[in-house]
Amino acid sequence: MDDKIKTFTGKELKELRYNAEIMSGYYFEDCTFVDCVFDAATFENCTFRSCQFIRCSFVTPIVRNTDMRFCDFRKCRLIGVSFMSFVNDEHIRKPVSSIEECRMSYCLFNDMTFQGYDFSSNEFSKCEFTECRLRGSVFRGCSLGGTSFSNTDLREADFRRADGYVIDIFNDKLKGAKFSSPEVLDLLAALQIEIE
Repeated sequence: MDDKIKTFTGKELKELRYNAEIMSGYYFEDCTFVDCVFDAATFENCTFRSCQFIRCSFVTPIVRNTDMRFCDFRKCRLIGVSFMSFVNDEHIRKPVSSIEECRMSYCLFNDMTFQGYDFSSNEFSKCEFTECRLRGSVFRGCSLGGTSFSNTDLREADFRRADGYVIDIFNDKLKGAKFSSPEVLDLLAALQIEIE
């Protein structure tokens, strides 16, 4: 490993502040970040392996040559995060292992796998899931606030009592997915039919 890389393994890092600053040349493995702020931060030549982020804030990060793998987010504020921008290895494309009790707005999930994952503890607003594998995932009771799903596998997913979702019934896989009325009627808007 390059001598210029600053390495942290198994550390708990509290209250770091990178507001519109550059975080460059760091390697973190099995670290826990608590109450940290990365708002408008630039991540450059960094690596995050199996790290936990607890009550952290990420707002519109800029990502350059940075790799994140198998990280957990809990009670975080995530705004304008494109998770696949943290992938720097075509062979390992798993930046996130879990997301729990987070508030997310304008986040992008592209080509990610969350099969059987329970998202019900999270709040979403205008996020996008594109070409994702979400078979058997649970969004039960979620307020999804205009969150869209496109070219995504939603077979057996649970959207009961969820609202605000935008699902492409022509291009998403929906076999066995569960929905509640009256929200499910919004799916039929794409058919341009009238329901009385």
